[in-house]
Amino acid sequence: MAKIREVKPLKLMITIVDRGKGKKLISYYKSHNINYTILCFGKGTASSEMLDYLGLDESVKDVFISTVYAEDVPKIFAQLKEEMELHKAGKGIAFTIPLDSIGGMASFCALTGWKED
Repeated sequence: MAKIREVKPLKLMITIVDRGKGKKLISYYKSHNINYTILCFGKGTASSEMLDYLGLDESVKDVFISTVYAEDVPKIFAQLKEEMELHKAGKGIAFTIPLDSIGGMASFCALTGWKED
């Protein structure tokens, strides 16, 4: 008989930082077993006047899309606040989106790094 394992709820975490600061973020993710991360390069379209008004430096960004366990989000956000200073203006932003459905166990394993026995 096959073992039944508990499947924990997941969230999609989006983290946006200035271009080049992503190396530190990737290092953090690897050290905390955040196994599935996609890096995209973003470029804003706001005018320089708008960037000055909002207190933003650059319009080019590193955008990370990761999957994390929902129960780990408060701990991850607290550590990102401390290590990446995301609580300070212009340092970046992180937010999550709940994942309500994933198409099968193989997809779940790929997104979490979970190894089936």
